[in-house]
Amino acid sequence: MLSEQQIVKLKDKLLERKEHLLSEVSFSQDIIYDLLSGETNDELDYAEVSSDSFNMNTLRNKQLEELKEIELALSKIKNNQYGICDMCDEEIGIKRLKAKPHSRFCIHCRPIYEKSLQK
Repeated sequence: MLSEQQIVKLKDKLLERKEHLLSEVSFSQDIIYDLLSGETNDELDYAEVSSDSFNMNTLRNKQLEELKEIELALSKIKNNQYGICDMCDEEIGIKRLKAKPHSRFCIHCRPIYEKSLQK
């Protein structure tokens, strides 16, 4: 079971990462807007802008997904459900939570979850 002190440290880490991601998402959105509102003089420019905006949009979507996971983790802290695997209801190890504080699955269930996404 996680101690109150461990939860506080992990919550601080989650909040810090959340602020960082919010800044990155805003920056990514600005870049996408600049790319799409810029002038394209020929097909090569258009292809480059399309590729760059696609890549930035993909990055932004990953950032937004991580933000959702962080919000879920913060909600679990609030509801005293933090650190419990979503699949097996066992505790998630402290080492895993320190590495990825918004982890939803223990090390045993994570590969099963990832495999289910591939189908």
